[in-house]
Amino acid sequence: MKRQRQGTGAGAQGPGTHGQEAFTLVEILVALALLGILTAVLVTTMTGSLSLNRQSQRQIGTASRAQDLIERVRGAWAAPAFGLSTNFAKACAELPETPEYTVEYRDLDARANPTDTAPKPVRRGNCAAQPAALAGSSLPPMRRLIVTSQTGGQDVALSLDILKPVAGP
Repeated sequence: MKRQRQGTGAGAQGPGTHGQEAFTLVEILVALALLGILTAVLVTTMTGSLSLNRQSQRQIGTASRAQDLIERVRGAWAAPAFGLSTNFAKACAELPETPEYTVEYRDLDARANPTDTAPKPVRRGNCAAQPAALAGSSLPPMRRLIVTSQTGGQDVALSLDILKPVAGP
């Protein structure tokens, strides 16, 4: 609130106070205190928002890498060789070494019920050198591919049911 200074005495104004308006010291201190409070609230909000953004970016990155691994296995298992995907039969895919991710599968029956007791790891490396996991007629009609990350606070588990490839023409 602006106040007009008035001189002391019988209506006379002192030197330098000719009709000037000014804020009192209390008003200036209250304004600074409000500015400080508003700044603190704004900084706290921005810090929290940036932290949430970093956390979301880590989670998206983790899920994206897990999805990439699923797509690599799916592509390897779908590639037919001599009428049947030998990689599907071998439960193998050429994947990069990723110690923070596990890539496992479960055999499923025609109704997508697991036929095994626990997930088994997908074989990695040179698939041509790997022995077949099961013979041709005993291959399951489906497999559930499970990729799990162990990256700490942003763990992700993705799964995808994959049908046994059919023989080509």
